Amino acid sequence: MTLASDLGRDKFFASLHEFGQEAEKADWAVVYYAGHGMEIGGVNYLIPVDARLKADSDAETQAVALEQVIAAVAGAKKLRLVMLDACRDNPFEKTMQRTIALKLVNRGFSNIEPEAGFMVVYAAKHGETALDGDSINSPFATVLARVIKEPRIEVRKLFDIVRDDVWKVTNRTQQPFTYGSLPGREDFYFVAGK
Repeated sequence: MTLASDLGRDKFFASLHEFGQEAEKADWAVVYYAGHGMEIGGVNYLIPVDARLKADSDAETQAVALEQVIAAVAGAKKLRLVMLDACRDNPFEKTMQRTIALKLVNRGFSNIEPEAGFMVVYAAKHGETALDGDSINSPFATVLARVIKEPRIEVRKLFDIVRDDVWKVTNRTQQPFTYGSLPGREDFYFVAGK
């Protein structure tokens, strides 16, 4: 297990590289990202703590493309899962210069269709923003932390439950969404059971 907090861009890439090397030796590779993310022209970016996006074109050099996170889990033999609690408003919206025509730079993430064997779970569906919540954790993180401990809930079902519970606790304002598909001939459990 790897925990990396408050990463600047260089450390973000270094952590992904190290994680990717470990994932190649593992059956499961799971990334949970909490922070800011945004979409520019169909590319999803995660925003490191040291990013200074003065223009939308700065994303390529100052942010981390979601595809790089997906690549870090790619080496795992069975389960490749990325969870993004990051569909929030663009923190640079008021100051960011728009230099690229027809590029969206303000709300949420765009949808992504990962290849078979990958699952990407967003805290909010395409074009929506995730809530930070009233407590230390977001509604998505709070629900996920509770449900993930329950035994014998298969991963696909687990994220259906998380979606329903987040939808309920946010008074139908936030709906998590899952893209991709895991191998169909195997079930995956965070807690196998008693």
